[in-house]
Amino acid sequence: MTRLLRAWPAAWGALLGAGLFLGARHAMPDDAMISLSFARNLAEHGQWALTTGIESNTATSPLNVALLAGLHVLTGHRAIVAAGLLLCLCLAVTATWLHRLGGAPAAALGPALLATSPVLTSAVGLESFLCAAVLVGLVRYGADGRWVATGVLVGASVLARPDLLIAAVVAVGVLGLAVDRRLFLALPLGALVALPWVLFSWWHFGSAWAHSVAVKWVHGAWSGWTLTMPGYWWPRFGWATIAVAVTLALGVLAVLVALRRRRWPAVALGAGGAAHLGALASAETPPIEYYLTPAIAGLGLALVLVAAPSRAVAVPGLLVAGCVAGSVAHGSLWSEGLAPMRQNMATAAEYAAIARDLPTDGVVLSNEIGSLAFACQDRGCTVVDPVLSDPGRVDASIARWRALHPAFELNYRHYAAPPPIPVRYRLEVGLPEPGRGRWPVTRTPTRHGWAQLVTEPDPRAAG
Repeated sequence: MTRLLRAWPAAWGALLGAGLFLGARHAMPDDAMISLSFARNLAEHGQWALTTGIESNTATSPLNVALLAGLHVLTGHRAIVAAGLLLCLCLAVTATWLHRLGGAPAAALGPALLATSPVLTSAVGLESFLCAAVLVGLVRYGADGRWVATGVLVGASVLARPDLLIAAVVAVGVLGLAVDRRLFLALPLGALVALPWVLFSWWHFGSAWAHSVAVKWVHGAWSGWTLTMPGYWWPRFGWATIAVAVTLALGVLAVLVALRRRRWPAVALGAGGAAHLGALASAETPPIEYYLTPAIAGLGLALVLVAAPSRAVAVPGLLVAGCVAGSVAHGSLWSEGLAPMRQNMATAAEYAAIARDLPTDGVVLSNEIGSLAFACQDRGCTVVDPVLSDPGRVDASIARWRALHPAFELNYRHYAAPPPIPVRYRLEVGLPEPGRGRWPVTRTPTRHGWAQLVTEPDPRAAG
């Protein structure tokens, strides 16, 4: 009975994950379907590929893909179920580690904050909850001076998402200075943990890190809009923007309080999240909501850890309640496939409907590919996009990156790009004229359009 009582944080986290997945499973973003497509190809064909049969080193989170692939096999090749199980596992271990850091209030409120924040609820199926769990675990073991476990999680941060290393290094630095200098040994150990994959990727794929890093970097801001511009977020996402802003602001205040009180785990989490946000802001990163995950997890959980032992625990409690209220008020959107913060031209269900009608006698070029590639694995159609699935098309972004960063030329010593795959069809999505489209698509609750398939005149010249 005592063991069961001790297991309540894990059970609570898993319950939150299950509830979130039931509500959000139809509203997973297209990037999440990219991860699931990679996982399916790895599990079913042994290929590191977004589009079946076309190897591509553009999976930003190899750890997320590997875990999804393993769960895909364990669930009898049910990829969507695998995504739900991984979500439950991530929140379960996060709750367990938060219980060690801040007791029962932190274990109850911390996972709830993550499971209701619009940044993370809009990223189900992506590596967001995995990144949050890795960051919390790193701080949990670092707070006890356990540098070996901390080092393993530093390595995991690189594999979960390369830029998460920024938050991990800052968190280790804070705890190394404040708790135990031996924690600095976790940094070289983390490098050793990540090294096998890094060397394999460098030798086999021609880059030590995913090519998606170069793709995202060279494309930069969206028409001048960057990650930290409120003018982009507020008109599009309303209440979700307020929830994000309040979480970040309260988290910064919590870090200042934690510094004064020497609450080093809270400082480590918050400083790591703030450093990650600052780094992405300085790089003019485009406004993609799940890029805010380390900041929301770090600063939001710092708030929880600072408030947990006092009456101030009501503050994160009210924040969670506000996020729940916002989601419930817009509950009808979930069933329509629309998460609180979304960027895609069509929902996953709409892309699946399009995939059912796609021809199988030639390659289709589409700007968005995750849901199409996932559905085409069952139909036998082949879809590529300009920047992720076809190495011949990815090469244009890599060439720009190499020109801007000649110091990293050693990274591309083994890189050689094939020519672009010829395409026979092009899918145009978001057309405003109803008469031209074959399929209806939904971008936002107020913005609808149509998709149309166009035949390329010369497959050899298309690209």
